[in-house]
Amino acid sequence: MASTLDLYIDTSTGALLDGGSVAGGSLPTLTRNDSYTVRLRLLEKGASGALTDIDTAGTSLRVGIGSIEDLPTFGSFKLSCNGTTSGSIAYNSTAISVYNAISNNVSTVSLYGSGSYGSYLLTATQPNTAMSFGSDAFTLFPTSSVLLSTRKNPTTGVEAQQVVKLVRNPIVYSDTFTATPTANVVTLTLLQNGTTAQNETYELTVGPLALSGSFALVFGPNSTTAIPLFQSAVSVQSSISSGISTVTSNISVQDNGKGGYILGFTGRLALTNVATALTLDASGIQYIPMRQTTLTINTAEVEDAFADSGESTITPTLEIELTQGGAPKTIYQGSVTIRKDLITAGSTVPGAQAGYYTKAEADVLFVEDSASNVDATNRKLYNSTGSVFLDWQNNTIGTGETILDLSGTAVTITDGYNIGLGTTTGTKFGVSTSSKLSFYGSTAITQPANINVVSGLINVGLLATGVSYGVLPQSSYSVTTLASVTFGTVAGNDQHYRDVVVTGAAVNDIVLIGLPSAVSSGIVIQGVAYKANTVCLSAIHSDTGSVNLNTATYRITVIGY
Repeated sequence: MASTLDLYIDTSTGALLDGGSVAGGSLPTLTRNDSYTVRLRLLEKGASGALTDIDTAGTSLRVGIGSIEDLPTFGSFKLSCNGTTSGSIAYNSTAISVYNAISNNVSTVSLYGSGSYGSYLLTATQPNTAMSFGSDAFTLFPTSSVLLSTRKNPTTGVEAQQVVKLVRNPIVYSDTFTATPTANVVTLTLLQNGTTAQNETYELTVGPLALSGSFALVFGPNSTTAIPLFQSAVSVQSSISSGISTVTSNISVQDNGKGGYILGFTGRLALTNVATALTLDASGIQYIPMRQTTLTINTAEVEDAFADSGESTITPTLEIELTQGGAPKTIYQGSVTIRKDLITAGSTVPGAQAGYYTKAEADVLFVEDSASNVDATNRKLYNSTGSVFLDWQNNTIGTGETILDLSGTAVTITDGYNIGLGTTTGTKFGVSTSSKLSFYGSTAITQPANINVVSGLINVGLLATGVSYGVLPQSSYSVTTLASVTFGTVAGNDQHYRDVVVTGAAVNDIVLIGLPSAVSSGIVIQGVAYKANTVCLSAIHSDTGSVNLNTATYRITVIGY
């Protein structure tokens, strides 16, 4: 729940003054997960002892809620000295552990203050030598800062000293302040139009930011003189009677009990819808110069604080700091109570449940059963032409007739309907080597590897098995066999012939010979299909001398047309 906290502070003494949201000098209790607009009125005592608003031009403000100088409870930090950065240093390190981390740059490290960890005094290695320090909060938890401050500056005979202190950051913090808007602080509102049964009535409200000055009321061409703020109702009515002469004695003024007034048309303008509007001129009002920011009590650090306390309320310190002329000054520091909320952030409130629909309401929301639209009785869906598009009773899709039949173990496309494929990136049958495909009832197989084209087509069912197929364009078949042939001794410039049975060979077929691993120099082996089922092999010796062609295995392939 968003709320406004108006705090009046005597910056001379740091006291929280009564007024605004404070009663008896005590802050109101805050609630976890709530958001607060904190508005500050900053005053100081003048020579006379009277409090006056300070000029906030050129100033800056910071506000934090948390415990003073609490230490982190987990994690590590880093230090850098003269350009050298240490490794991670545990949050609860002893002085010797800190020294070991940066021993090359300091002569000693000791605990500083009464604590057992978290504050250290570092001394330079020699007199009159500056130490350039930096820090990194690294993984300190809860969120913390590593504060560095100079204890001794280096000079002749004096070693520089630095204090390193770990401090947990505020659980809630803001340094973004803006001037509090003053629009609608003083307003004139029409409460009711005049009728034959009631008078036309306005309310003039004065908000708490109105400080002094005056206002005027305008009715048509007539206006009151400046009416000082906070005058009695009698004085305001007198000013109206003097300034708006056309309605003298026709507007009554009563105190609204909140610093403002109720203005009602009476007399000759009573029980009348007054055509001319009564308006407000608030240009003479002076306002309290307040600065505001927003604090939302829902940070992780707030949850850590509650977890550490184990209680349903915590009482941290609220601190407000003002910087004027570059010099920061704490202008308020005091305790504030934060209580746990009942409905925590993230909890959801169940929404209203939908009511029951009547049959008439349901029929309006849904398409009714019909024989030409959604035929739920016969389980059919019709298209805009009145033809059956989806017959989910018989598992078919069509536009007046069945196009796709899904009733069996296969998707059947009616004769005459084609499958259109994309023309940009194309369409694939299968998208990986593990996808399987077959035709004509063959067993589906994945993409074949290391196999010839004919065998691959036979495997997926595109070619019939048990039939010989040609391997060249227009060839009708090809047959092949291995034959053991002995040519014997072939004299120079002579040739020997041997017939080999190759079933399926015919005259004029092409014969290809696959030779054994070694054939004697000068020997040419040829083959010819000179009659059905027979290939004649010839061994031709074109050199001198004799060659002995021992028994060897030849591959004989016949390509037919």
